[in-house]
Amino acid sequence: MVFMVGNILVAHGMRKGKQNKALAEFIATLLKDEDYHYELAFLESDTQSLELTMERMIHQGIKEFRIVPLLIFSAMHYMSDIPDILMKMQNKYPNISSHISEPLGTHPYMKALVERRIDDVKLSDVSNAAVVIIAHGNGSGRFTKAHDELKDFVKAVDSKQPVYARTLYGALTFRNDLEEISKQYDELIIVPLFFFDGRLVNKVKGVIDEMPIHCNLHITPSINFDDSLKLIIRERFEALYV
Repeated sequence: MVFMVGNILVAHGMRKGKQNKALAEFIATLLKDEDYHYELAFLESDTQSLELTMERMIHQGIKEFRIVPLLIFSAMHYMSDIPDILMKMQNKYPNISSHISEPLGTHPYMKALVERRIDDVKLSDVSNAAVVIIAHGNGSGRFTKAHDELKDFVKAVDSKQPVYARTLYGALTFRNDLEEISKQYDELIIVPLFFFDGRLVNKVKGVIDEMPIHCNLHITPSINFDDSLKLIIRERFEALYV
């Protein structure tokens, strides 16, 4: 018996405001030339939640789900929220199956994108500079795998400058020591590791603006739905079909 297979992209989303609509438009533009069908679901939505999206697809006859979380590392949403929802759906519909891809940030193309962001900053050959990569982070202290993945990511980045792993929230927050780091260098390259230059990147910039920084700062664009993200998503789906 051949079952229909459904592809779902899962984003965090917000219950209020227009972020979900804007994100859907970004994703639609990014993936417009892809030849696979997908549904977009949100962890926070009254009308397009992961549960409701799966319900609609199940009623269309889909039995098997391939799920790619639009998450950079394995924090709470990846480790707990999505698996809990899938377990709930499995209990309600015992004849379905679900498979989750790895997070997007552990893909080699993400490292290459960050390296391009760093290389795009023009520094003098004699500049004493460093790079600080800032991801979301985990404030609860319960899901530390995301911080470990960020540290591994930073170790793998090919850069002439020292590279620091920092976060907006949690034990690795840049609030703790960015001022001290800035005293050691003439220039700092800040790479926000977020999907687009929106609310969270503005939060990072706002916190930095209030800190005493002792060197020149260069804040790069975030991922901003770069074309490499399209390739990462495609390969994450393909890996689930192996």
